[in-house]
Amino acid sequence: MTVHRSTLDVGSEQFAANRAAMLDALAALDAEHAKALAGGGEKAVARHRKRGKLLPRERIELLIDADSPFLELSPLAAWGPTSRSARAS
Repeated sequence: MTVHRSTLDVGSEQFAANRAAMLDALAALDAEHAKALAGGGEKAVARHRKRGKLLPRERIELLIDADSPFLELSPLAAWGPTSRSARAS
């Protein structure tokens, strides 16, 4: 088996800066994911509730059997600056 040796210097300033930038990016992604899971924010949830509607994830929970595995793919699809409203401006 071939052994690959890394030349990565985990003690370098560049490594530390890259790591910090990646951790910041992951934190931002986690925050956006939490917003998406929350249904688009309080205003959007209130609008749905006022109309007597369930949120999409609530509708899915009612459709699938209890304790059935469910994997949501792409929870951030159409979220953020690539959304239709952002492209139009």
